[in-house]
Amino acid sequence: MQIKERYKFFEKLFYEKSSFQKIFKSELVNISTKNSKWNEQFAIALTDMLHSKQIIPTNDIDLRDLHNIIDKKYFVCETKGKDNNSRPLISDIGFEFIESNQSLYFDFVKHIYTDVVKENFYFQKTPTIRFHIPEYNKHLFLPAWHCDSILGHSPKEINIWFSLTNNKHSDFWIGDLEKTREWLSEYNFDFEKWKKTCFTYNKQFVEKGYKISKPAADIYNNIIMFDSRCIHAATYRDLKDMTTKITIDLRIILTKDFEWVKINNKPVYVGDGIQKAEFRPGHPYGYHQKSIKELI
Repeated sequence: MQIKERYKFFEKLFYEKSSFQKIFKSELVNISTKNSKWNEQFAIALTDMLHSKQIIPTNDIDLRDLHNIIDKKYFVCETKGKDNNSRPLISDIGFEFIESNQSLYFDFVKHIYTDVVKENFYFQKTPTIRFHIPEYNKHLFLPAWHCDSILGHSPKEINIWFSLTNNKHSDFWIGDLEKTREWLSEYNFDFEKWKKTCFTYNKQFVEKGYKISKPAADIYNNIIMFDSRCIHAATYRDLKDMTTKITIDLRIILTKDFEWVKINNKPVYVGDGIQKAEFRPGHPYGYHQKSIKELI
């Protein structure tokens, strides 16, 4: 399969009706957490860990004030790869948090299975915790408009995003799927060409993303789930809301949708992040080796 055939491969998948659309009759849904309080549960667990590691002086703090409390060394960014593959040192704390709170994470994923999706799926072994600090992310090209397939994910995945902090502004934007397709078509689904434009901070490119997107709202009382083909991006913390924002994002894929595709004997679904995750069951940075149904 030649390069142009690769573009056609993704174009075809982007125009198929997804499992997400079939389940939810939409491309984006908000799942209320006012009763389950998942956002709060993760926030309490993270606060307790930061306190136990003596990163914060007490566990009686509001995580929105984290940028005013902890040592600024945790906000220094390390460049570990090209494009936006750079992260603050506190991100390592985030990964450690997930490793030490596996039962909480598994309970959350079980909730998504039993109460929301109700179909068997594979899920990312380790979700990503992101710390968005006022004035400390200026080295990144934000918003970096993308859909997950541009970064190596299967177009059949479902994206799950929620916040651990009750911020006034989410600074997280999600785009319309139809307009996303139209925009990608301008690049002939050439994801490398897309990234070259994205990471040069092209003003026209940035403004187009805003035109087809809307900001997520009420981020502390909801889990946001959307078709991963939708364009989306985070941007700098809003000057009207100079608070720390902490979010978790992960992806799942129905077991019936999973396929391990190779083009020219090279796997297609490999992340272009620091760890080069292979999005398949059992890979250290990919999906958990067992589906959620196998774990229950």
